[in-house]
Amino acid sequence: MEGRSDVDAAADRISKLPEPILQHILSFLLAKDAARMSTLSKVWDSAWNSLSSFNFGDKFLKSKDMPKLVNVVNQTLANRQKHKISMQKFSLGLPHHRWLSYVDDWIKILIACNIKELNLRVSRPIYEGKLEYNSLPEAIFAAKALNVLRLDGFKIELPSDGIKFSSLRELHLSDVFLNEEFIQALCTSCCNLEDLYLQNFDGLASFQVGNTSLPKLKKVNLEFCPFVFQLVDIAAINLEDLKIDSLHGNLKVVKITACKALKTLYLNCVAVTDEWLESLFSSLPNLEIFKLFSCETLKNMKITSDRLKWLMASRCDNLIAVELDTPNLIKFQYNCHPLSTFKLKASVLLEATFCLFPETDDNHWHSKFTKFLANFNHSKAIELSCHCDRVIVIPKDLRENFLPPLYGTNILQVNLQNQSKYSVVDIIDSMLWISPHLGALSFIIRAPGVKTLKFIYEDASDNDEKPCCASLPWKCWRHVLKKVKLQNFTCMEQQELRNYFFANADISEMVVIPPDCSL
Repeated sequence: MEGRSDVDAAADRISKLPEPILQHILSFLLAKDAARMSTLSKVWDSAWNSLSSFNFGDKFLKSKDMPKLVNVVNQTLANRQKHKISMQKFSLGLPHHRWLSYVDDWIKILIACNIKELNLRVSRPIYEGKLEYNSLPEAIFAAKALNVLRLDGFKIELPSDGIKFSSLRELHLSDVFLNEEFIQALCTSCCNLEDLYLQNFDGLASFQVGNTSLPKLKKVNLEFCPFVFQLVDIAAINLEDLKIDSLHGNLKVVKITACKALKTLYLNCVAVTDEWLESLFSSLPNLEIFKLFSCETLKNMKITSDRLKWLMASRCDNLIAVELDTPNLIKFQYNCHPLSTFKLKASVLLEATFCLFPETDDNHWHSKFTKFLANFNHSKAIELSCHCDRVIVIPKDLRENFLPPLYGTNILQVNLQNQSKYSVVDIIDSMLWISPHLGALSFIIRAPGVKTLKFIYEDASDNDEKPCCASLPWKCWRHVLKKVKLQNFTCMEQQELRNYFFANADISEMVVIPPDCSL
């Protein structure tokens, strides 16, 4: 009984909140749950009856539930229209196109209530084994107060009297059919549009935005573009974020040279050429994030930019050479194979991630890998991801022919899918050769949980600065390491590492978290 009193007291305190706050709470619930809340008290009932945001579900309902839903929506909208309540948000997912006959009337009421955000999703019908599109009710194009519009499953045709989306700021169209005529009308009529998302669309062969249209456009996302899609030409002076995912890899022409404010560019399956890429950065002076995926036409990546901070290259597997003059680059992700030749100028704060796919499992690979890593010496942190431990354990006879490639790097992380041949000690020994003055090493071997090692060295002021090994121009970890901290290692691994470090360095202490265990 005491527990029940606490619950009642808490509920009573919530009920005493101002009605706008209660409405804000209800707006996060599905409409059916918000309606149930209205039965708790007169306060909640009042909040429900004046609620202006409704989510009737963005997932398709079962057809048997639709008659009840139709009645609820009819009553709800009629009440709002009667009391002249402005509608902020309305979301609905329909399981079948035959229920669209009700939507036309609902849209007219929502427009009369100055709807600000409308999210409408309808399951696409199937005729003769082929997916078709639903006809979009024309009434929606008269929604002058609309700020956000999301449509899924429709064929969008330009009405005879045009578009009246004068207040529209965000437009999300997914799984739709549309044409260039609609895009041109959008550019002419929607002067306040800031965000435009087209996903999994048909009908368009090109997407063009002129330098006098959509003056406030900041973000464009073209995702899962159709096979016939051939041209993107955007001249939007305030555009900051552009994503193009052509899916089929046959998008040949991308013109974005007039987008001086562009900060983020994502390209997937676009026919990028060496010349196009080299000239790109001179025309986009503010580009900070550039992500390039599956661009098989690119062979030589040459980038010169003082503003670029984040670069990603993935599955560009015909890439031969990379030359980066990017003094402020702080994040680099590389997932291309075989490994390219590199020439790099980047920030000392650079954090680089490499996904490794060796052509062979022999000294040729390890030699090439070692030379590749040397380009990233003095980077702040390096992350290596690979399928098997053999990829990153450098053979000891090969180590005699190379200098450690990352002698200036302080942090290493290794992600392994399989540990098949080498022990944890072997892996750590190789990492300490690759980066002989590590501050921290962490790795994941398939199982959840990160194993970490932290290394504490003697104060450099306590000893002279002369090299301790004749073969190395610096002091290696074996001669200056004083303390090791281990975390998340098994009991057996702890013992193996204890033996390894005490045999190879004059350490004074090893700290184990969780505490050391007996074997």
